[in-house]
Amino acid sequence: MIPTIGATLALLLMAPTGLPPAVSPTLAPAADFDTTISQIAGQIDANDAAGALARLDALLPGLDLPAQRGTVEGLRSFALARLGRLPEARKAVEVAVAATPTPSQLLLRQLFLTRVFDGDANAGAEAITLIAASYPKGVRELPSELIFQLISTLKSDDQRRFDLAYTLAAVDWEPADGKIGDGDGVRLLVLAGLAKRDRIDEAAPFLDKVQDPAVLLRLGVDRRFAALWPAIEARLGPGARTASAAYVEAAKARFDAAPTSLMARHGYAQALNIAAREPEALAVLADVAPTPAELARLSSREIWIVNLQADLMADAGKIDAGLARLTALNSSSSEARPQLIGTMINQALLAVAAGKVEAALSAVGVAESNAKFASDYGKAFIASARACTLVLQGKAGEAATAAAPALAQTDNPGARLDTEICLGRMDAAAKSLIGLLADPEEGIDTMFSLQPFLIADRPGVPGNAHRAGLRALKARADVKAAFLKAARDLPAAVSPPR
Repeated sequence: MIPTIGATLALLLMAPTGLPPAVSPTLAPAADFDTTISQIAGQIDANDAAGALARLDALLPGLDLPAQRGTVEGLRSFALARLGRLPEARKAVEVAVAATPTPSQLLLRQLFLTRVFDGDANAGAEAITLIAASYPKGVRELPSELIFQLISTLKSDDQRRFDLAYTLAAVDWEPADGKIGDGDGVRLLVLAGLAKRDRIDEAAPFLDKVQDPAVLLRLGVDRRFAALWPAIEARLGPGARTASAAYVEAAKARFDAAPTSLMARHGYAQALNIAAREPEALAVLADVAPTPAELARLSSREIWIVNLQADLMADAGKIDAGLARLTALNSSSSEARPQLIGTMINQALLAVAAGKVEAALSAVGVAESNAKFASDYGKAFIASARACTLVLQGKAGEAATAAAPALAQTDNPGARLDTEICLGRMDAAAKSLIGLLADPEEGIDTMFSLQPFLIADRPGVPGNAHRAGLRALKARADVKAAFLKAARDLPAAVSPPR
């Protein structure tokens, strides 16, 4: 895994050494080791990494004590990182950590960053375990983007991903640079992993920490968590309003404490959306990045606040306005922000769901022209959007050809199901849906997506054709049997209004 997030990489390249310079770094090296080390640290912090590295390399041959060699290697790592020599920086910090009985939080953070940017997801996860064991609160200070990328990269290694999620949840991970509810996604991974391993008796402490009603709702329909349903229903309350109100209150408190933080604002609007208070959510987002210049300055995390705003507009019947917001966002350079491919894909999917043919053609074209930034998962959605757009145009033959990449891949079964529904291949869609319901990883989201309050017809709102397809599939005997084996419809008493 090699992250492409420039701002996050800068955290490594410009990381301070954590050592105050004892004297001006222009002075000659002092005889005293500690003073010399402080001087060299000052050079690194003053952006003279090359000069500092030369002095450190000259020091190494004369050192016999492992602790001193570890100190030098640690500083070498910071200097090498500033020079863009990341594999060497990783090797140096690994030597430093091995030679230091109690590595500092800063040194372990350097270990994490160099391993991740060197493309080693497994070693990056191991570094998080070390930090969690020594400095539990320090895990919150790690860039949440990188942690989420690690979790995604480790998807093919179920045990390692579960171990990482368990480590994060055990230290109550809530990213300092994220939004409310980010930690609940990790708790859901842990809870699903415990169910898969027949360790549901260990679930209660993690369930107690869940704040997001959307997570509680997912757990409340999955039969693997039947023993916890009474507690979950008590948390949800009538119409899920008890959990939703508590979540909105917590999100608002975070926003009130940091009113200039777009991540706090995003979390607050998202909580209002979950509580079915969409007009209030739109009001919270009304003044976010109104100009092209401000949209261009949004970070790779902050762009998703515009995605939420567009979805809320569409759900309020302002489909063209929602698509216009995404068009404005996606007009900025994807070379600088490759994560824009996600919002480009979502724009295409929204246009398709709304039946807006011309808008869909334009958005799909933009996504296709930027497909080099997409993962295989994202490319499946691009192919699906192209095929479904052709269906809207009445070009069934061309749609079948365009759909082939989405139907053939295994990385994104959800995109395959969506494509089968829009092509009208309901037998194939039923087979896909039954497979998803039985999947330990995908099943929990799939059974939630089939809840009556989500698949009911909603006139004037995008996605009605897809919801009709899901209703038809759920009514089939084969799908119904698979659904009832894995899930239940949430009791009406605790079911949210939509």
